[in-house]
Amino acid sequence: MKRMMPVLTAALLLAGCTVPTATPDSAMESGTEPASEVVTTPTPEPAPTATPVPEEPGLDYDEIRMIVCEGSEAAELREGYYTMSRDGLWGLMRADGTEVLPCEALRPVAVCGAMRKWHWDVYRNWDELDALSAKMTAAGDGALCAAHGGSVHSFYYDLDSPGRDTTSVDLSALRYLQGGTPAWAVPMEEGCWDYFGDILPVYSAHEDPEGGPEMGWPGPMVEETRDDGQTVKWWYICRDGTALYPADLDKAGWFFDEALAPVETGGNWAYLNRSGELATEAIYDPICTTAFAKADEEPVSGAPLQNGYAVVRRGNGWGLLDENGVEVIPCEKDGVAWEGTTLLVKEGDEWYHTELPA
Repeated sequence: MKRMMPVLTAALLLAGCTVPTATPDSAMESGTEPASEVVTTPTPEPAPTATPVPEEPGLDYDEIRMIVCEGSEAAELREGYYTMSRDGLWGLMRADGTEVLPCEALRPVAVCGAMRKWHWDVYRNWDELDALSAKMTAAGDGALCAAHGGSVHSFYYDLDSPGRDTTSVDLSALRYLQGGTPAWAVPMEEGCWDYFGDILPVYSAHEDPEGGPEMGWPGPMVEETRDDGQTVKWWYICRDGTALYPADLDKAGWFFDEALAPVETGGNWAYLNRSGELATEAIYDPICTTAFAKADEEPVSGAPLQNGYAVVRRGNGWGLLDENGVEVIPCEKDGVAWEGTTLLVKEGDEWYHTELPA
């Protein structure tokens, strides 16, 4: 699930959202040959789902985590790499286990900013860092971030958009909230659709008067009510002008080009399908922190699917979910990591590379 940022050439096009539903204003407020002998044979029981077993020597690290990209309202993960720790310090490795940066950082490695450079929190002089960054670039592993400025990637539906059609979903009211400090909201561009996908998590809001029309900052979330009386907080807007209105989402993650998106409801995480229905129960705990979080900071979101699978956790048990919402690895492992290409499973105190379940 490799992507380029929306300011660059688009890499992905998703299937459109085709399920028409209520609209933000008016529709939310309104209601809507016989054989000579029959031989019966028993039906065999289906084979149980295979559980991965270690196939390679364990990786000599205390902890391995998926890498969070900076700025998304819910997690976006970096494919092809993991961040790993030893004795409380963090480094960077390719998914195959090749070390890229040693375990010297004070916090897990993250991906910084629009250019997708590595943020490795170490104390070294600039010449050393520049030389290391050049070496990484030559090896095809990207570059280090020379400085850090915050950025965000989220969307909201501007209820104050001039000329907005209040009888239907009006794509002209969709705003891309980008930038650092301060952030600013801009009208939606095609490059954003191409990067983030054809179904986007949004919330409704009026413009914040303090931001002025040139900034278009959103004010507080404006909650709506569905025809069945349930509350709509976060919802999904589609490139074809339709929308999905799941009930009572406290957070909403990305679909990108995947079949499911992680959503939080009732204090737990679940997975939503492209019809706007829950494909799983809300039984999962968050596993992803924000980018640049300290190692001991609490997770804040569920993991998005990466090439058809997502890591899930219930309590201390880790598992792997497929695009149908099925735990192909039940939440019984000591740890699971999947960044989209290479599966790692923790057994006891050791991490191993292993194969996806058949």
